[in-house]
Amino acid sequence: MYKNGIDLLPENEIDKSDIVIFNTCTVKSPTENKITFMIDKFKSTDKKIVIAGCLSQSDPEFIKKRYPKSIILGVNAARDIIQSLQIDNSYIDLPIITPKHKQNKEMFEKDWLEKPLMGSTQWNNNLNIIQINEGCVNYCTFCATKFARGKLKSYQLESIISAIRNTNSSEVWLTSQDTACWGFDIKSSLPQLIEEINKINRKHWIRIGMGNPNNMIKILDKLIEVYKSKNIYKFLHVPIQSGSNNVLKHMKRGYTVEEYLTIINKFKKEFPKITISTDVICGYPTETEEDFNSTMKIIEQTKPSICNISRYWERKGTIAASLKQLNHSERKRRSTKLTQVMRKIQQDENKKWLGWEGEILLSEYGIKGGIQGRNLFYKAIIIHDTSLKLGSWINVRITGISDTYLIGEQVISK
Repeated sequence: MYKNGIDLLPENEIDKSDIVIFNTCTVKSPTENKITFMIDKFKSTDKKIVIAGCLSQSDPEFIKKRYPKSIILGVNAARDIIQSLQIDNSYIDLPIITPKHKQNKEMFEKDWLEKPLMGSTQWNNNLNIIQINEGCVNYCTFCATKFARGKLKSYQLESIISAIRNTNSSEVWLTSQDTACWGFDIKSSLPQLIEEINKINRKHWIRIGMGNPNNMIKILDKLIEVYKSKNIYKFLHVPIQSGSNNVLKHMKRGYTVEEYLTIINKFKKEFPKITISTDVICGYPTETEEDFNSTMKIIEQTKPSICNISRYWERKGTIAASLKQLNHSERKRRSTKLTQVMRKIQQDENKKWLGWEGEILLSEYGIKGGIQGRNLFYKAIIIHDTSLKLGSWINVRITGISDTYLIGEQVISK
């Protein structure tokens, strides 16, 4: 069951369980509230509760006080869960980064002691998700995830290639907090990793996850070159966050609007049909109406296929949380206005795909029925044919659109 952004077993299965494990997130206040709401349902029961992930790593004192009978682990909890269930102590004192570190680079590098394990998740028989690095090199003023994930640790190229070779999945996602900085700490780079992936002689499609502009600009030309592979989704997730250089500077994002545009324009020139995904924060404390309008103009200019729009939320211990905040109604107004602009952009862009024919990979079942596939440009296409199977490669024709996906029908070759 999937509810309010949280993956859950069916409630009757949870009722039967003796142990409930929560892998938490701290990226936004609403997400944190949903998680604690769910944990609250179980804290007065006889079930053993394990709380792991970013929330317990970034704010362990809060978790210990609110859930004193729980087992509390950090972000690399997988290797410790079994051991923690076998001992009497209710709190496992792992080396944890707390908000006292704030944006202090030296303290991060001194205190980040845990060695993360490379994550590889078989999402379904067709999709494998592989984490390529942990942490990042940025120190953004609004981000609490840094408290939990720490500085950059790239997994070795050989380990990643081995993980890809050992899966039979037709689709592989490379993911991390920032894929663009993979290799910076081990004298390598994302283009070098993709070059090695492209040598794997198997039909599969690879999706490269989110990369921050300040790091992507350093590898831009080489990255575009390796993207030409027939195995790489023409999909680019680059967060702008704000269209104002003043706001970006205050956020300590490390890039300018002009650099962001350079990345987008170069990719679009090489791959005109590419799917561009970006992220925007509305209502950052220093964002003026003029700043917000600049963000609107950038979105209208670049026309991303996907825009993850977030209202700014104060995160405990961050620099931005100490500033005078915009009221919530203004944050909501701005995010609503940008959402309306994005809906129009998506409709206009999706219309351009009507009549397109080509190959897609069937990757998952549609939320509203049917089966979903994607073409090489990462366009989501729903096919209403229950006889089709996940993992199949089929040819389709686009016959309809919605705001967020295309509608197609299978084309049978004569």
